Amino acid sequence: MIASSNDYSQEREIIQGLSSHYRSGTYKLGKDFFLPCLNNCSEYRRGVGYFSSTALMAWLEVLPRFAAESVTIYLLISPELSDGDRQALQTALNESDRQQLREISADRLVREILEESYSPKASVRLFAWMVANDRLIIKFAFPESGDRPGIFHEKIGIFQFPWGDRVAFTGSANESQRAYSNNYESIDVYRSWIAADEGRVRIKEEQFEEAWSGNAIALKVLPLSPQSAALIRAKAPEEKPAIAPKHKTVKEKPTIAPKNKTVKEKSTAYGEIKTQRKWRHQEEAIAKFLEIRRGVLEMATGTGKTRTAIEALSALDASNRIDAIIISTEGTDLLDQWCREIEPWAIAKRCGRNIARSQPYRVLRHYARHHELGEFALNSKNAVLVISREQLASLFGRLAPDRKERIIIIHDEVHGLGSTSMRSKLAGQHRAFGYRLGLSATPEREYDRDGTQFIFDEIGEVFFQFGLEEAIERGILCEFDYIALPYQLTDSDRQKLRQVYANYSQRQRQGIPMTKQELWTKLARVYKTAEKKPEVFAEFLQANPKIIESAIIFVEDKAYGERILEILHPYTHRYRTYYAEDDRRYLVEFAKGKIDCLITCHRISQGIDIKNLKNVILFSSARARLETIQRIGRCLRSDPNFPDKRATVVDFVRVGENEEREFDADSDRHTWLSELSEIRRNE
Repeated sequence: MIASSNDYSQEREIIQGLSSHYRSGTYKLGKDFFLPCLNNCSEYRRGVGYFSSTALMAWLEVLPRFAAESVTIYLLISPELSDGDRQALQTALNESDRQQLREISADRLVREILEESYSPKASVRLFAWMVANDRLIIKFAFPESGDRPGIFHEKIGIFQFPWGDRVAFTGSANESQRAYSNNYESIDVYRSWIAADEGRVRIKEEQFEEAWSGNAIALKVLPLSPQSAALIRAKAPEEKPAIAPKHKTVKEKPTIAPKNKTVKEKSTAYGEIKTQRKWRHQEEAIAKFLEIRRGVLEMATGTGKTRTAIEALSALDASNRIDAIIISTEGTDLLDQWCREIEPWAIAKRCGRNIARSQPYRVLRHYARHHELGEFALNSKNAVLVISREQLASLFGRLAPDRKERIIIIHDEVHGLGSTSMRSKLAGQHRAFGYRLGLSATPEREYDRDGTQFIFDEIGEVFFQFGLEEAIERGILCEFDYIALPYQLTDSDRQKLRQVYANYSQRQRQGIPMTKQELWTKLARVYKTAEKKPEVFAEFLQANPKIIESAIIFVEDKAYGERILEILHPYTHRYRTYYAEDDRRYLVEFAKGKIDCLITCHRISQGIDIKNLKNVILFSSARARLETIQRIGRCLRSDPNFPDKRATVVDFVRVGENEEREFDADSDRHTWLSELSEIRRNE
């Protein structure tokens, strides 16, 4: 549960003493406004224009050293454009050229900051550490005003505090030493606890989110490029640099929650990979793959599929058996995660334990807004391409067969390769690759033998298995408690079932019968959205309020999720939805413990690593085990900061019904999860 406001009484008193307006002369903006807000907030969103590298470093220098390490800053800035930049943007013939010019100006700003001779070394290291550890998230704004490129000159900021208060401000102040001390500046302040201000706070939040997400009219917004992100991570030290404060700070606020440092494998300041100890099953899997060169690695979620694949790359690279790497999967979150995992490996001087590499790899992307397939196709030597699966057909046709022999292709969540669309586009296309590796917790496709066989034909058979049972027994995944909440169907639910069967019969008569999969999918939706489940959960939550601490709730759709949000509200305000259109920032904040609970449909069913997750609540779970394995696997991951972690899985099981015994997914799942929850660690 979130701490009560009494836990922050002193801090709240400081913040609620803020004035509605600050002006140089009457106030010292840095000491009287920014410093208390920065020292007590949990999140700071800032939109401010016209940043050069010197301005950004001055801004970083003047902040009070981020005494509260749980603070996350979202900074939206407009890089300072030279006369040449402006002229090039004005004369660019198409949007693609303009986009490239924007990226060049943003990358140049980052490179200037990272030049240690240009900026104080300690500040550079702090900047790199903050960005690499998601404490400072930067985006670049480029206004489009007719034929003349302007600058993003909006100056707004929003502070979020851990007890729920928010403070928004707007005005002329920049956060530099000059603005704090020398310039004549003024800002207007809006405070959420004052009724007349609350609407203005909300407007400023909406304005920032609109700009941050790239939805503001006539404003182009770019994140850090992969190249800049790789450079920053290479510069980032392992620990946060200690910098002596230049300001007298207010009393540091209590910690929101126990700090969970994510154990990251990333480049050190010297460009070498900090290696993790491999588990025995990983070593066995790597040895087998190097022998057979192709096939599917079936490993339970959380047991190191990604790390196993990267270690296999190290062995192949060290023995000079590959020239290039293709990594393919689906979903921007998972593709982004692969980039974060592979970048340190690619740029490091060493590719494995005590194995030197002659030169680094370039990391290219082709998904979402990234379009680097052409560069890889022209020159794949010592390159990694992270690409969405749906784009593979375009790539394969541009690679010569003799080049493919020296390329490894890795399909993460390989079960997706067996879809009908993939079969039509990619049949027979993988066989020329010298190495082919599929990764999945359960590669077989439910109800789709043809799709499963396609995977095995293209990638190879399963050559190694390591399931949930073995992982829990070896202590790689944590033990868990299984709570099955009984529910019954309502008359309305039963009417929906009858409608499904009526439609089934009608289709039979029309000569276009439903497949068994289609029938079960329609029936399953009725059970997944059963009307009684929220009521049952509300009663359970009243007796067990801690179940929503570090929890992910899986629902069938947004409409059903709205009902769950209403139930959560009396217990915590630290919850967010995470649907297709929601900001990925919520996932980052959840992983850091800043959000108690996420409500989602499918977006984080697979691939995303959140070690501090403790509880999973399954309002919706498919008949096929794959989805359930992926979902409960989110909370079964061990957390090195909490070696005694024990997870909880809350499920809903239909009782007292005699119909639909053929479709008894609840009962099957209950039996299976009950048995899994009895497994104990014995190694």
